[in-house]
Amino acid sequence: MSGDWVRVAAPATTSNIGPGFDTFGLAMSEPCDIIEGRKIDSGFEITEVSGPGSENIPTDPKINSVSIAAERVLKRCDAEFGIELKIKKGIRPCSGMGSSGASAAGGAFLANILCGEKLGPVDMILCAAHAEDVISGGLHADNVSPCILGGFTLIRSYEPFDVIRIEPPANLGMVVALPDIMVATSDARKVLPREVSVRDLVFHVGNASTLVYGMMTGDLSTIGRSVKDAIFEPAREKLVPFLKEAEKTAMSNGALASFLGGSGPCIMSFYDTDVGFGDVIAEKVKEVYTQNNIGCDTWITKPGVGCRRI
Repeated sequence: MSGDWVRVAAPATTSNIGPGFDTFGLAMSEPCDIIEGRKIDSGFEITEVSGPGSENIPTDPKINSVSIAAERVLKRCDAEFGIELKIKKGIRPCSGMGSSGASAAGGAFLANILCGEKLGPVDMILCAAHAEDVISGGLHADNVSPCILGGFTLIRSYEPFDVIRIEPPANLGMVVALPDIMVATSDARKVLPREVSVRDLVFHVGNASTLVYGMMTGDLSTIGRSVKDAIFEPAREKLVPFLKEAEKTAMSNGALASFLGGSGPCIMSFYDTDVGFGDVIAEKVKEVYTQNNIGCDTWITKPGVGCRRI
């Protein structure tokens, strides 16, 4: 058996977003991973991997997040076929832009199409989160949730799993700066504190609550002043050289908020598209790194729609 090829785009995402560790996520309109697949008689075959960082992505289906998530979907659907896969990375691994999450979500989304779309979004998220757990050693759905649902997502609970989607403000702009630094998610989790103070807990609850309010009401000012993190970014700051300098530069050039994207090393900045400043923010943050002999890629983007067939 050899079926027709199906092609899907799985977007980059940013997670945590200040106070929302392992809870908040936001899909971007670009960049994206492109996953292609077709039915075969049985098993999984990864016949092509290309794009940034592809040389370090395994082609063994047992340890690749695309195939792990896709296999989970096939099992849930009692499917009696396998899948041949081609992966084109648009999101560099170890970037803090949800690279493994995009691969996992894309694999789940693709497999569900091949199964006749038997699973709903939450089941696809859980299949993708399973792949994240296998690859990074921790069950977290803050990247795969927005990657599948699009927009801004918040996870109320993991047991039982409960996720809510909110449409972000139309004028919320995003600047992504990715320096040539590698930070593996597993390494970024090792530096996190095991306990937090009540004072920091209250600080995070307050800012997380108002950030959600800002997303729901379209209040960019509230969003900007609510992107605060007293616990996780400070613990990871040492993993990303010039992080604070980059954030200050973004803020002084029109950003509403600037923060560590996911586990890093990317630096995310929010701005108001009605006012502009996206190109200036991108240029100035990039200069922080190039002046210190570190390459840096940038994207000027906006919230995206999630996985889609192309």
